[in-house]
Amino acid sequence: LLTRYHWFVLIVAALGWLFDTMDQQLFNLARKPAMRELLTVTETVDGKSVKKLPADSDINFWGGVTTCIFMMGWASGGLFFGVLGDRWGRAKVMLWTILIYSFCTGLSALSTSVWDFALYRFLTGLGVGGEFAVGVSLVAEVMPAKARPFALGLLQALSAIGNISAAFINIGLGVVE
Repeated sequence: LLTRYHWFVLIVAALGWLFDTMDQQLFNLARKPAMRELLTVTETVDGKSVKKLPADSDINFWGGVTTCIFMMGWASGGLFFGVLGDRWGRAKVMLWTILIYSFCTGLSALSTSVWDFALYRFLTGLGVGGEFAVGVSLVAEVMPAKARPFALGLLQALSAIGNISAAFINIGLGVVE
């Protein structure tokens, strides 16, 4: 029989992973427009401000760089926060990882250069990787043996819901645009 604590752990871990995957997909959708804006240079010509748009090759290159940096954060976060979860407690560390990726995703919107955008994406990756590592471990540790396969399967299935949610957000924004 599942207790309130079992359900609480499952819901927090599942929502954390759902929003992790949604963030990843939204990043993929927002990467090119973000790079275009961050790489656009404003110059003054004859007293007038003129925007110089970046080449598509620059947008693609720097988009790839920021994606690699995000993924390095993701891998590092899984290792780092996995160890911290063993030392400080998985529930506490999972809360921190969710706060880190949520806060740093928000900070990404305030970026003024490719490098601070990349930094925020790296920190977001730390949180994403850590949340999944700690969340899966916590669910596996807390759930009774009979409920464990279902709980872990649900956790993984909700990652698809995060991806689907991002797709619907993209569709909705496309209609608004």
